[in-house]
Amino acid sequence: MRRFTLALFTVVGIGLPACGSGDSGTGSYGSPVAGTPTPNPTIGGGTATLTVQNFLNWCSVEINSGTASTDATVTASVASGTVATIVATPASSSFQIGPDPWFGVDQNGGAAAAGTDVGSGASESSTATVTMPQTGVPQCVSVCCQEPGNAPVPCPTTNPCP
Repeated sequence: MRRFTLALFTVVGIGLPACGSGDSGTGSYGSPVAGTPTPNPTIGGGTATLTVQNFLNWCSVEINSGTASTDATVTASVASGTVATIVATPASSSFQIGPDPWFGVDQNGGAAAAGTDVGSGASESSTATVTMPQTGVPQCVSVCCQEPGNAPVPCPTTNPCP
């Protein structure tokens, strides 16, 4: 009987550590132990890249109150799971905000959208928002400040973002 008790004790004593005892809920090789919930992908805590395509550099673009730029592509690192605010103003008095300058923003489900306009002519601004996705997943929107009358070169009618 003594040998049986010693054998049982040895098997039980070795079996407990293999079940995750003392290893913060993980089994061998970092695998979750049965019953430990697997975390969902996070949308907060990290960042994602927001790219604004500025059609022919005709707008001055500002992301989350950052420095305005007339570059063809304006980028910013934005906290995932947050709403980024983008403001566009005409780059010069030769351009104006058109009726639907935005693509890929929260307004109008990503289709051509007006944004929120303030002012008129060269001093007008248009504000749109975009909800940033999971960490590491880039987001692209586009904006176009048009020539008066939207001619001779019209703004795009489809989203130029890939």
